[in-house]
Amino acid sequence: MRYSILVFCTLLLAISCTSKKPQATVQNVDNSVDVDALIASIAVATPPAIDALNLSNFVQLMESLNTIPFEQREVTLKSIKDEAKTVLSQPWPKALDTNPIRSRYTVFVTDAHIAADKRLGQNASAQQAEAIVKMKKSWNIFVAQISKLEASAVLEMAPR
Repeated sequence: MRYSILVFCTLLLAISCTSKKPQATVQNVDNSVDVDALIASIAVATPPAIDALNLSNFVQLMESLNTIPFEQREVTLKSIKDEAKTVLSQPWPKALDTNPIRSRYTVFVTDAHIAADKRLGQNASAQQAEAIVKMKKSWNIFVAQISKLEASAVLEMAPR
């Protein structure tokens, strides 16, 4: 009796796991105008000037991504990734060398790496655009974090 119940439950489990599930409809957003608009929808924040770190290249490269054709974006994304890894390995100023700020920058480096090396499927340009948007958002969060630090440093030095 127990054996037949066990076989019956196993059979039900096997049937439920192999039943066809409705596939999600994937919109074909391969239109370059829509992809360019998606990439341009996120503005790139400009970081405060930091003598020890050259972050201005990121802003210029990321702002140009929506004007570059799909075939050439991969080269620019690899440049962003290489530059990000270079900045990560450089010595940082003491005020910026904290765990929250370094962690935010590491998230940006990870998103840049994913955007540059993502294996693109059927909807290649849309997938690339989504990865670029995620990278831009993580950059903006990083810049907001270091901008708050800069603002608080100015307030601390103001006469009271």
